[in-house]
Amino acid sequence: MRNHLVSCRNFLTTLPLLPVTLLGVAADLSLRPALDLHLAQWAWWLFSVVFSLVMWQTLFVLSTRLRPQLQGALVYGAGLLAAVLAMSSIGFHQVFYCWPTAYALMHILREPREALGYIRGGADPLHAVVMVAAAIFIIGWWRFGLRGAHSRYRRGYCLTLVALLSAGTVAFGAVHRHASAMVPDAAVVKVALDLTLNSLIGGVRGRLMQARRPVSNEVYGSGPVPASAPNLIVVIGESVATRRTGLYGYSRQTTPRLVALQESRTADWVQFTRAVSNASATKVALPSMLTGLFPSREPLEQHTFPLLWHYADAAAYQTALISSQSYAWNNLEGFFIDAALDHVFTLEHSGAEIVNSEGMDDRQMLEEALRTIDRFAAQGPFVVVIQFNCTHFPGYSPPEWKRWPETDQAGGARYDNSIAYMDHLLGRLFDHLAVRDLTANTSVIFAADHGEDIEGVHQLHRTDSYYQTTIEIPFFIVVPERHRERLGLRFDQLRQNANSRVALSDLVPTALDILGLSSDLRVGAWLQQLDGRPLTRPLEADRLLVVVNTDEHVQWSRKGYAVIADNWKFINYSWRGSMLYDLASDALEQRNLLDESEAILSPEGKRHIARVQALVAETRSLADIHTE
Repeated sequence: MRNHLVSCRNFLTTLPLLPVTLLGVAADLSLRPALDLHLAQWAWWLFSVVFSLVMWQTLFVLSTRLRPQLQGALVYGAGLLAAVLAMSSIGFHQVFYCWPTAYALMHILREPREALGYIRGGADPLHAVVMVAAAIFIIGWWRFGLRGAHSRYRRGYCLTLVALLSAGTVAFGAVHRHASAMVPDAAVVKVALDLTLNSLIGGVRGRLMQARRPVSNEVYGSGPVPASAPNLIVVIGESVATRRTGLYGYSRQTTPRLVALQESRTADWVQFTRAVSNASATKVALPSMLTGLFPSREPLEQHTFPLLWHYADAAAYQTALISSQSYAWNNLEGFFIDAALDHVFTLEHSGAEIVNSEGMDDRQMLEEALRTIDRFAAQGPFVVVIQFNCTHFPGYSPPEWKRWPETDQAGGARYDNSIAYMDHLLGRLFDHLAVRDLTANTSVIFAADHGEDIEGVHQLHRTDSYYQTTIEIPFFIVVPERHRERLGLRFDQLRQNANSRVALSDLVPTALDILGLSSDLRVGAWLQQLDGRPLTRPLEADRLLVVVNTDEHVQWSRKGYAVIADNWKFINYSWRGSMLYDLASDALEQRNLLDESEAILSPEGKRHIARVQALVAETRSLADIHTE
């Protein structure tokens, strides 16, 4: 027994902080919803365990060479930081079942206000106990290991550790596909490196590539539009779930103003009942929405195709982007904002206080939008894009605008109040158009960038989810009589497509048809290259729609994809493999048809799988994400 104790002590002396790594491994394994990783993922997971050992050993060796005061600062600081991250990750997991890996930590650091909302939503006194216990354990064990260790390590050994730590850091920084297969220690390093690369390199690259957007005469070849040309307002709702929207039958009437408007303008109103987003992450959905490209297209294409306002600007429209959100976040400013916009207003341009996630109170945004519309209307036709923020999780409405008591732990009432607040502001927008005599010549398109699974039906964080509860979106168009008459049979077709499967990528080609710009030969040439289709034209009944959260903006987390054709939906996740759902009979996607015998699959189901396989084979980004 004595010999065994000596052997254990010698081993712990060699790797004094081994128990700290084992603690992280235990937390990681206990929080994972499943242990069905693929071989390559298990390899990365084991690599991350080894990396964790190297990281802690390097920190320990470094601490032995410091003076007592600096040594204490390092030990207590690192121990407390690790404990806080552990507590935050567990709180995050309680809400969205996201284990403490690179993704969860990235989200916490990138969007601290939103993450704090998630953590509060799943708060438990146990989390504070976990933080205190983890801090005491790490710091106590570290201090215990330091006894008599100050002269144990040679210079060559220290240099070797630094080299291994550097190599591991580079390796994890280069890996994006397997972010979900790392224990927390490795994830922290990857998060730090990703944040650095995104801020230092991503922003520069975005601006350099943005410079390749086509100039006006490459986009549009006809003359300037006349002063009587149709106006267009595109309204982007943030994280608006169809299932929580009164306009789409929700039990709480969260959209009374829009319902009243629909009833009063029945002839003008076209509401799509089966619309989906092409991504459940804003940073991916917005480029798809405003280019007409699937997120699976190459980054170079996303940076070099025109955005909606490039077409409008080339035709001599006045253009504006007015958003409640931060566009410094994730380099959205570098991607979207350029000389084709006559006016830009975002969080950075406003000086406003942040009230929800990374955005201001939408009242301030709307006031700016109304002023801009009035100024533009006095000078000629306009295309204005307005973006809300109040419905972003956890949701915001001012104190005087609380229709339902916000007492539920999951935040459902708070979210419903935020939708009601947005509805109120949308009512103000339509009222303003009427007062300024702009209604008759202004079409309005509303679409959410993605939904939000407030009920937690699939227990996945939104940006991990391709389920309908997350990607279904409200999408409607209000077309005044003057524009309907000009569209003629194309407006009738728009009405006929109301019950078809449509996507965000259809917005730009539809908007260009409403504006009358699609008849231009150069505009038409661009439209032929888009994935989206004008909803004013006949649609292929079973066209393939791609939904994916990985593009040039999100290279650090490759989390699968989905492909939809009418009611058939294929999903592929790196941690779950492939799934097939028939949305006609299984709207909440509870029955994975691939769990059953392939022999009983319908011919339509087999055809959909074959079409998806062909699409993946010819699409590099999907082939890179796909996991057998």
